[in-house]
Amino acid sequence: MAKNRKATLVVSEGELIGILGFKDVMSQVIAKELDPETTTVESVMVPSPEHVSPDITVLEALQVMHDDAVLNLAVCEDDGTVLGIVDVMDVINGCGGSE
Repeated sequence: MAKNRKATLVVSEGELIGILGFKDVMSQVIAKELDPETTTVESVMVPSPEHVSPDITVLEALQVMHDDAVLNLAVCEDDGTVLGIVDVMDVINGCGGSE
């Protein structure tokens, strides 16, 4: 996962198939004492994660995060093209809530 990134998107053949976050690794691998050398990403990722359009407003993104109890959202075009990921801290920092 990239520096300061708390989750990463799992993409196969250009299609978003999941999201893998720090919390998923901790709860699904570390806490269950699974072997990280043999445990697959697919087995611990969140499949078919919520995603939003790049045209969504900050308020709408926060509402989706709240409603779905998630800290990360995939950003995809209407045709499914994966553009990136936004996390709740990105949104808060973008609003001037933290330096």
